[in-house]
Amino acid sequence: MIYIDILILAMIAIFILNRLRGVLGKKTGHETDMVNNLKAKRKEVFSETQPDKEVKVKNRKKDSVIVYNTNPKLNDQLNIIKNIESSFNLEEFLSGAKSAFEYIINTYVKNDEKELEKFLSKNILNIYKNEIALRKKKNHKIQIEIIEIKEPVIKNVKVSSNNTAAISLEYTSQQIQVTRDIDNNLVEGDPNQILDIKEVWVFSRKLGGKSPIWTLEEISDV
Repeated sequence: MIYIDILILAMIAIFILNRLRGVLGKKTGHETDMVNNLKAKRKEVFSETQPDKEVKVKNRKKDSVIVYNTNPKLNDQLNIIKNIESSFNLEEFLSGAKSAFEYIINTYVKNDEKELEKFLSKNILNIYKNEIALRKKKNHKIQIEIIEIKEPVIKNVKVSSNNTAAISLEYTSQQIQVTRDIDNNLVEGDPNQILDIKEVWVFSRKLGGKSPIWTLEEISDV
């Protein structure tokens, strides 16, 4: 009786194993579809969709435009300067322009024509030279004390077809200006009066050129 039970259990086990082998080892014809579906899911995880790519390209284009100024025309011209000359830094330019304002005025007061030649256009240089010559002829000397100068404000920017950039800056400063004779007598001005002076200076430079100096081309009152 025990042997019969063992035989029956063995037959049942063989039957179950054959059924499992038939199911697990059988090809259903959908194996290729399953592999392709797996590849597709993997691609969806690691690949960008076309709209995603387009958005990234657009963002890159936007990132390449630097916001220098809220005025679109000024900002476009400043970006043209940056594209032509990648080393252009607006903050450094404005800081240098502020220093140049003081330096040029102090050099003019000292009658140093040779030093002025480095920073002035021929037109402005000739005006300064004539004023210096007139003072020397009268034995006069001018004294200019800059009490305060605000940060220069960009009023206009233009890049010409030959890559020459012109930047107009508005300077607001407080100065004391007096003229004295050879004996130090006051000829003109008031040493106790602080003048509020607002002028526009135009600097130009050939972009990509060897000289890093921006030349003063024009001066006008506001």
